[in-house]
Amino acid sequence: MTIKVARSGFARRMAIVLIGAAAAIVGAEGQVFAQTEKTLRFGHMWPPNDVWGQGAQRFAELVKQRTGGKYDVRVYPSGQLGNEREMEEGLQLGNLDLTFGGSDVLSQFEPKMAVFALPFMFRDYEHSNAVLDGPLGQKVHEALRQRGIRVLAAGAQGFRYVLTQKPVNTIADMKNLKIRVPEGEVMLRLFQLVGASPVSIPWPETYMAAKNNVVDGLEGVPLVLLNFKMYEAGKHVAKTRHVLATLNLLISDKVFQALPPDVQKTVQQSASEAWGWAREEAKAGNEKAEEQLAKLGVQFTSPDVKPFQEAVRPYWSEWAAKTNSADIVEAIQKM
Repeated sequence: MTIKVARSGFARRMAIVLIGAAAAIVGAEGQVFAQTEKTLRFGHMWPPNDVWGQGAQRFAELVKQRTGGKYDVRVYPSGQLGNEREMEEGLQLGNLDLTFGGSDVLSQFEPKMAVFALPFMFRDYEHSNAVLDGPLGQKVHEALRQRGIRVLAAGAQGFRYVLTQKPVNTIADMKNLKIRVPEGEVMLRLFQLVGASPVSIPWPETYMAAKNNVVDGLEGVPLVLLNFKMYEAGKHVAKTRHVLATLNLLISDKVFQALPPDVQKTVQQSASEAWGWAREEAKAGNEKAEEQLAKLGVQFTSPDVKPFQEAVRPYWSEWAAKTNSADIVEAIQKM
């Protein structure tokens, strides 16, 4: 699949980053000081106060500490270096070192990654994390690595809900609603199958699209709805639990392969530890986010999810046939 991205904006942002990094090591007399052996650039979409944004910062601190300052991971949060897909393409090209993102968007680079974003695929956080950590996760991640993107760690982000301007009490209330979804086939098909009219919009444009009524709603985990202030665009949230979202800590495989073996080990261990912390925090964080959203005036509904499950279940077979992944879907359900 060919990924078309407007690279000019990404290139401009990266140029600014590189200029800033160079300026940081130039002394007052113009003399250059070798402060670190290598600087790794880590861009992501999340605000720094989010659980996963904090996980990224923890990773950076661990790498710097464990390499004695020889490797400095500079984190650029809140989409400073581009949107999710742009940064992931940057990993492929070697223009960016690290990022993190969802399995749905990553499926545009390796279709099998979508198995971790299929509707109602995982029972709970524990089921998801066990799959991601085990041989099935390794198998799919290896397919992505062959596309130039290496998964250092992965984890369950949380169950996604639907935020709208009007309450959703049953699947019938989804009919013809324009719902913003991430870039990728899975979410488009999911919401088509439940009767909605999904619209694929890059995340940085989502808030204004919802506020200006370009869409009727959007979907995401409670922490995202809270930290990105999406509750300002809609006061009704339906607990559809349609996907247990996963987030992947990623590094350019070109960059990783160029690191000395001991640094590779440090980077991998630091990623596992930082993402392990974020995974532990995510479940409680989403529960607290629901409480905070309610205090901000959000009204929650709990529609019967069985009609949603019945509507989208045929997509499992459709997707599995297209990607030759029936064995993976079956194995996940047996775990």
